[in-house]
Amino acid sequence: MTEYTQIHEAGNVISRLRGELGITQSALAEKSGLDQSRISRIEKGEVSQEADIEKVLDALIGCGSAAAEQFKQYVGREWVHIQPPSFWNPERACLEITEETLEKITVFLGNEERPWPLRRQIERQRESLARAATFLSNLKHNIAFIGDMGVGKSTAISFLFDLLVPPSMAETSINRPVLETGAGGTTICEVHIKAGPEFGLALLPMSDGELRELVGDFCAAKWSTYMKEQGDGTDAVNVSREAERAIRNMAALTRKRETVDGKIVYYDPVQDLAKSCGSEEEFRTRVLGLMNLDERSRRELWYDSSTRKHPMEWVTETFKAVNNGRLRDVPLPKSIDLLIPNFGKTFGEMDISVIDTKGVDDVAVREDLDQRLKDPRTTVVFCSRFNDAPGTSSRVLLQHMRQTFSERFDTGKVSILALPRSGEARAMKDDMGEQALTDPEGYEFKRIQVTSELTADDSAGVPIFFFNVENDGATDVRADIGAQLSRMRKTVESRLFDLCAAAEEIIENHEAQAINAAIEEVASRLNTFLAGNRRLGARERLAHVDALSTIRGVRYASTLWAATRRNGEYIGLNIHHLIGVGAARDAKLRSDVWFGALDAFLNAMKADGDLALAAKSIEQISASAIASKRAFLEAAQRGGIEVYREPLSQSSAWASCAAEWGAGPGFKGRVAQRLEDWFTTQTGLKSTLEDMINSLWEKTVIAPLLRLAEESAPEAGPSSDNVIAFPGRASA
Repeated sequence: MTEYTQIHEAGNVISRLRGELGITQSALAEKSGLDQSRISRIEKGEVSQEADIEKVLDALIGCGSAAAEQFKQYVGREWVHIQPPSFWNPERACLEITEETLEKITVFLGNEERPWPLRRQIERQRESLARAATFLSNLKHNIAFIGDMGVGKSTAISFLFDLLVPPSMAETSINRPVLETGAGGTTICEVHIKAGPEFGLALLPMSDGELRELVGDFCAAKWSTYMKEQGDGTDAVNVSREAERAIRNMAALTRKRETVDGKIVYYDPVQDLAKSCGSEEEFRTRVLGLMNLDERSRRELWYDSSTRKHPMEWVTETFKAVNNGRLRDVPLPKSIDLLIPNFGKTFGEMDISVIDTKGVDDVAVREDLDQRLKDPRTTVVFCSRFNDAPGTSSRVLLQHMRQTFSERFDTGKVSILALPRSGEARAMKDDMGEQALTDPEGYEFKRIQVTSELTADDSAGVPIFFFNVENDGATDVRADIGAQLSRMRKTVESRLFDLCAAAEEIIENHEAQAINAAIEEVASRLNTFLAGNRRLGARERLAHVDALSTIRGVRYASTLWAATRRNGEYIGLNIHHLIGVGAARDAKLRSDVWFGALDAFLNAMKADGDLALAAKSIEQISASAIASKRAFLEAAQRGGIEVYREPLSQSSAWASCAAEWGAGPGFKGRVAQRLEDWFTTQTGLKSTLEDMINSLWEKTVIAPLLRLAEESAPEAGPSSDNVIAFPGRASA
């Protein structure tokens, strides 16, 4: 039995239950027979005597609190197989059933005379139960906002989550956001908003190498401009607006406003500094020296009430200063944590972090965004302008998910948030050409239009929300986004209930020969299927094709120029990452037909009345196949990256690519051609990747299914399917 201790926060639970009933401490003291001071100490966690807490809970039960009775049962429950969840965990009931099922499984497996087909089934279900329970026990989740630069993403986040200065401190309502906003190119890095003990900012600085590369880009661009060496008449090389602002501020090289002959002009000290240098290297050295990098060691900044500023005013000013590189002792950030007391409390028991990603200015399939799309604990909100919805980057990334991850869109993972401005919703017309009379009606017209477009893109099922920051309340939209998280958790909860039911069925019917025979027959048929359908399909496309296609379609030559200066690994265009994406897409194309055949085979077995007793076993095979497909595609992506990373990084092709800048129009095409020439010569790497993909197919897809089919022997030991073997490399 679990005792009443602070670990289980009995005091906090009692305080909350009392608050829900609307009774005072003195009233509760009277009903429980304790002093009010004793109630106060219990709620503060200073008293954990079981007898006193029992009296208080009984008093709460007497006042009509059903939750108090549930808490007594919760405390009395013994958790052996999974980590005890929070009493307030929304899926606690499911986790309690899971704990009970895992105990029954342990007892069942304790009898070594159980037939191996049943033991095998139960052992696999135990592992799956534990994984799903771990997911649901954790209440931490992320909400990541992704969108094109300038769509109003940061503004929407500020209004949705009440990251606003008081109305009296802003000239207009639209100027209240804590996050710095503008016409795009404003935030220098990814921003994480989360609950903290106080108001503050914590930052992860750019590494020394990353910062020097960025400053090198800035100096190379300015040197080219000021020294009149720019040869490409159509493409201008430069760093991003937010990066240039930060570098100028850190080096005290901001433009100065002057009045000359009655006209306002801006004097640029960077130009004078460049012209005073004998080489680009000297110019870069002097800029780095002006930035005083050794003095920039401060990583945390906390609100001090002695400033007499409103906390949100202080956060706004401090965030802007950090984001623009205006604090002398603070380095250039790679990511910023914005810490707000009680942030996310409207999401109830969830521990929520909101992530404001860097706006998509060019290439949408970025490594940092991929991390958010793949993270099972993150729901993604694609932001777009109302008139452009669903938005360019949204469509590209949804297509990317479908082609690379084989992702479903109706599980709470993704949604679209269209951000209308005043008048745009009512400008929408219905099929008869009549304009919307209200904003909500305009939203519905737009929803129908966007839904039709997504269906045509094979992206049906993505929820669509609307939020006008000037006119709409945030509560409903915030609830819609919260429902996405609940949907993600309910998907896992449903799977957990199915697993528990399957295990219970086997345990309850283990003595029946019929169920054992049915499971053996399913295994036999699966084995036959695998014997005739083992090989992966032939390669559909080379892994580097997507990378070259992206290079040719890059919007800004500066993005590609920056990538060539970093041997292909630039945050805005990572060629190695795109090669991995290409490998995963090829792997999906090659395996789709095979998985379709397996699905048809399993459906045929489900329809066979003679195998009705093994229906849940067939479902487990189907679930295992889905998990195997996901593991195979992820491993294929990692494999593509790792096979090419070292040879491509060390290739002399990058120097040739970078040298193409200044040779006139067509820079992107020339770089793509040079890289294509390099890839064409790498027959050994193509063979290495092909061998690896086939090996991964065997390890992540065929081997797990074979273990399901071979029911006559004990389960094999733990596999190392998550380890990619590289030919010629010794194991660690």
